[in-house]
Amino acid sequence: MGAALLLKGTNGSTAVDPIGNLKLEPLAWESQVRGSKAWSNVVYNVILDEEPQMLGAHVADDVEIFCPAYRSLTDNQRLNFWGQLIAAMSKFESSWSPTNYYVETTMGQDDVTGQQVASEGLLQLSYQDEESYRMDCGFDWSVDQQYSIMNPRDPRKTILQADKNLRCGIKILARQLNNQRAISTTTGVYWAVLKKNGKYTKVPQIAELTKKLTFCE
Repeated sequence: MGAALLLKGTNGSTAVDPIGNLKLEPLAWESQVRGSKAWSNVVYNVILDEEPQMLGAHVADDVEIFCPAYRSLTDNQRLNFWGQLIAAMSKFESSWSPTNYYVETTMGQDDVTGQQVASEGLLQLSYQDEESYRMDCGFDWSVDQQYSIMNPRDPRKTILQADKNLRCGIKILARQLNNQRAISTTTGVYWAVLKKNGKYTKVPQIAELTKKLTFCE
């Protein structure tokens, strides 16, 4: 990897400087959504604390599509890139709305809720993802169902809380990178916006946003 990381982790990991002292370029949502700087910090801390392997030079064989200079970047710049990628994905998944809710018509029943699968939050996740990926995302249907009855977009729902939604999505992406060594693939990709040559792919648009980082070209 490149230069040593300077972030402060949410789990108390050793750090030199807090996030605010880093010279990171703003992520795409920061100029469009009030309060979204907090989302950026969540992304950075999750990667640092839980998925630091994402900062490796060879974590994705197709990374140059999204950031041509990636392999020569410092760790902090790579971290900045992954933040921009997550922000770009979220733009096309949820229009940067943390309470976005969409009932899928072709995915059957959610094993956790017993209802039709719904894609929810910034990265359009579902309750059953915890079981499918065998990870704890902090989604709690036993709590959320009381809110969902009246309003499935109720921001009190755990799955709609930005920190939990982003963390789970990052961990799913990290799993894909480990299995596929690619950001965009034809199979084994969670998000339709990242599916290579898929009907709903947004790879060119996402790459356009990530390449706006000055160090990527």
